[in-house]
Amino acid sequence: MPAVDQWLHLSTRFQSTEKRALAARPTLDFPHVKTFVHQYEHYFNENFGWRNALFYAYSSWKMNVLGQSPLPEKVVVGKRGWFYPGNHFAKIVDQHRGVDPIQPRELRAIKDRLTYYQQQLARQGTRLYVMVVPDSYTIYPENLPDKIKRHSGPSNLDQLRTYLAQQSGISLIDVQPALRNAKKERPVYFQTDTHWNDFGSLVASLAMVGRVRQDFPQLIEPRLADYTIKSAPGIGGDLTTMLALHSVHRDSVRYIVTPRKSLQARQTADIPNSEMNLPSSRFTGPQPAMPRLLFIGDSFSFSMNRFVPQYFGESFLVRSHRLDLALARAERSDIVVVEIVERNLRELADL
Repeated sequence: MPAVDQWLHLSTRFQSTEKRALAARPTLDFPHVKTFVHQYEHYFNENFGWRNALFYAYSSWKMNVLGQSPLPEKVVVGKRGWFYPGNHFAKIVDQHRGVDPIQPRELRAIKDRLTYYQQQLARQGTRLYVMVVPDSYTIYPENLPDKIKRHSGPSNLDQLRTYLAQQSGISLIDVQPALRNAKKERPVYFQTDTHWNDFGSLVASLAMVGRVRQDFPQLIEPRLADYTIKSAPGIGGDLTTMLALHSVHRDSVRYIVTPRKSLQARQTADIPNSEMNLPSSRFTGPQPAMPRLLFIGDSFSFSMNRFVPQYFGESFLVRSHRLDLALARAERSDIVVVEIVERNLRELADL
């Protein structure tokens, strides 16, 4: 059957859900026959006929019959249609349970790294802010399965927040209160994805700008009333896509958010970025004389393109896990914001 499918392509409607390129068919380079055999075996294991259809059938059976995650290390099946990233992602389950606590040496390493960048940037008159995006575990713990319970002590983020407040002058932007308050009105995270939705991204963006505005009062006041929010049918996110069930398990709703016309920034460049497979983007705000922003962030920051640049004169939003001081100097930014998701906060030590 696999050979027939590879010849006739009967299962083409079942697409691979892996976020990587599968092995390509190798060519025989005589006399390297053994190498060819090894490469072809690898190719066949990733491309044999009915592979994707068989995984769909297995995934459907695990979810619909057994009520279990087909990929428990990558996807946690929660309550009320919610899905969460699994331990594959920075041991997020262990972090939530408190069995992977951040250590004092790690807190010290993060503080030292951030303080170094803060001092270097201050020499050119630039202020540094750090924004940690809460995991869905933190904002929606009520939809986690009963077997995953939060430990009673402070989270790793709580510990970092306290440590930085006591041991440094680093400005840590806390968007948790804004997100928790906003979720009373409408969902702020996707149910089937690792990320926040556009409404959650908007709420967090306004909270971030509001914190920066405390030090730069000339910035336009961020107001939720300046945006139109419309509901649309939801789609399957990256978590259910991993399970090949995104056409069945979808979000109940998604949001289309539009700023008022006088608050729209103009995008001036879209630069390919191989590090994260998401482009870096330049913008000019409606008031070019406003302070300049350099924003370094992960995939959570991509949706912030629509909600942050309008408050600054010039903005450069870069998808990266590293803060490049040479770039910061070249940009001559007044403000540098580093964004990172909660489960990856240890990476701040290697920023």
